[in-house]
Amino acid sequence: MSAEPIPRFQQLQQQMTDWLRKPDSKPAPDVELRRLTIYRELFFNNVRDFVENAYPLLKSLLLASEWSALIDEFFAEHRCKSPYFRDISLEFRTWMESRQPELLQAHPWIQEVLHFEWMELAVECAEEGESDDPVAPDGNLLDGVPVVAACVWPLAYRWPVHRLIDEGRPQDEPPATPTCLIAYRDDKDRAHFVEVSAMTVRLIELLKGDNSQSGRVVLERLADEVGHSDVTGFVAAGQAMLTDLRTQGILRGIRA
Repeated sequence: MSAEPIPRFQQLQQQMTDWLRKPDSKPAPDVELRRLTIYRELFFNNVRDFVENAYPLLKSLLLASEWSALIDEFFAEHRCKSPYFRDISLEFRTWMESRQPELLQAHPWIQEVLHFEWMELAVECAEEGESDDPVAPDGNLLDGVPVVAACVWPLAYRWPVHRLIDEGRPQDEPPATPTCLIAYRDDKDRAHFVEVSAMTVRLIELLKGDNSQSGRVVLERLADEVGHSDVTGFVAAGQAMLTDLRTQGILRGIRA
């Protein structure tokens, strides 16, 4: 049984979308070229603006020709799965990781810049809400169970991605010391990225992973992980670390 022919209007729609994506290689529909050009500019400029607003750092680190080529290819190739404009940034990152492996292999810092800049938007748009469980904001962080705020993410990168806006395009070989950050959103819905030690990142990971242990127990576990012989001194130093995290709003206090 032969397939039914595609209706004429759908054929025209397909021709229109093909031309919008690749006007230099696809035949234009039977519409005045001036109007077609205006229509395509509206589509293309919207997509380009959303990508550039999400990744201004990456754009600044690439040559203008490199960036323009990426935007052109993304617009021509990618089929977005989300109807929300804010998700275009994630769609672009996903496309880069799947369709530009040679570029990412040649300049591996690009993938980290993509993630870092996407995280900025993710922190601002995150819908995580604080738990209704009671919290004592001024409680003892060693004896009590520290409560990490909902919108907190520990991050680790091989390149100092948060400094590239000032330092410019990095070397393709990463520095010897990785960069550790904590991304979080404060109570006024402002996004922050704080550079911390690898120890602090691991501490946040432990606190987020097990919300039933006291600050002292978590610090003792961390001391054991790093092989620190002076556990008492380590816990004392860790108390100051916990206090600083609470001052910044990364910790809400302790479970009441």
